[in-house]
Amino acid sequence: MKKKIVAILSASCLLVGCGSQNLGPLEEKTTQLRDENHKLKSNIQELKQTIDKEKTNVASLKKDKENIKQAKSNKTKVTNLKASSKYYQNIAKAIDQYNDIESDVSKNKNDKKVLSKLTDITNKIDSAHTTYENDIDKDKMSDEDKSKKKNITKLNKDLSSAMNDIRDGYSEKDKKKLKKGQKTLSTISIDNKQS
Repeated sequence: MKKKIVAILSASCLLVGCGSQNLGPLEEKTTQLRDENHKLKSNIQELKQTIDKEKTNVASLKKDKENIKQAKSNKTKVTNLKASSKYYQNIAKAIDQYNDIESDVSKNKNDKKVLSKLTDITNKIDSAHTTYENDIDKDKMSDEDKSKKKNITKLNKDLSSAMNDIRDGYSEKDKKKLKKGQKTLSTISIDNKQS
């Protein structure tokens, strides 16, 4: 029995000695794996932060793109609004010039100075429309801008026709043609200038 106990003790000591030799490398490997796992978790966290930053950048770029698009649209609106405003100002000046000489025109005496002023007014009306057409951005017109352009084109056609009748009637001493032009001019509506 003593031999058996000694044998069991010897075997236990041998196993303990062998087990501790095998545990050392396992503990090192476990520590190494734990460190690698910690590094991987840190890397994943950094990647998540990078992804979040990139998502924010993408969202910001989309917003910038929309803002740029809106800014371009606003710029077009402003350009077209300025062009139409300038047109109406030029037309108002031309009509004021006509109003200043209307009493002389009505006398129908074919005075060269009056005829020259009528020609100048007619040219200013045509020039106002040409300037408007050159100043607007035709490529990117909103429905509102297209409607305004249509109104201005019609207004200009009516004004030109009336002024041509007035000027031709005056130069030819044709009272009927002159009155027709004056009547047309008095019925033209410029109320659509801000529509």
